[in-house]
Amino acid sequence: MAKFSFEVPLKHLDDFADLQDYLFALSFLVEDERYLNHLKKEHSHKLLTLDNSFNELGRAQEAREMWELAQKLNAEYVVSPDSDAWSPEEMINAYKMMKSVGFPPEQIILPIRSMKEFDVAVSQKVHSFAIPYEYRSFFPEAFPWTKVHFLGLRDPLEIKMCRPLSCDTSMPIKLAMRGVSLQTWMLTCCPHEQSTPHFFTREMTLKQIDLARKNIQELKEMCRE
Repeated sequence: MAKFSFEVPLKHLDDFADLQDYLFALSFLVEDERYLNHLKKEHSHKLLTLDNSFNELGRAQEAREMWELAQKLNAEYVVSPDSDAWSPEEMINAYKMMKSVGFPPEQIILPIRSMKEFDVAVSQKVHSFAIPYEYRSFFPEAFPWTKVHFLGLRDPLEIKMCRPLSCDTSMPIKLAMRGVSLQTWMLTCCPHEQSTPHFFTREMTLKQIDLARKNIQELKEMCRE
């Protein structure tokens, strides 16, 4: 079964801690003391992957910044800098830069967006891969999904079919903030909502927290079947 990590507003980190299978730490939030302390507490019994925050900021942090943050958090895995606008060569250069600042290959997760990028990465002996939600439909059905991290939730049925290693998402929480259940979202063909830094500053009502927890539990149960 895929492991899930859920991005939640900073005021509600503890409200969802018991539902987190692992920690997917967003680099741009690490400077927040509440977030940092929460990660340190939970990291005592959960694996931590450090993300480069491209999805939230529209730009990825540089390799040297990622190195400093990874040392601060003692991260087991780190997502290499990436961009929708990069060529396969630029993507691999960012991966090589990660190695040059000190990351061993087995610690780096490389985001890819096409089979061409996958082939280039394999030629460079990349160990681990991640694929953003909006690019997964471009990959063949026979792709080795079980060795991939899913960046974002596109559809629970995709998780059930592909069986990825892991998936990070904020969708169950964002849906609950609008009073929408997971089932209702699926019946409307799973429209995606982009995360922004503002999402992490929001405050939820008890009713929204309860619905978000139900959405998460339902998602996990659905993917376990």
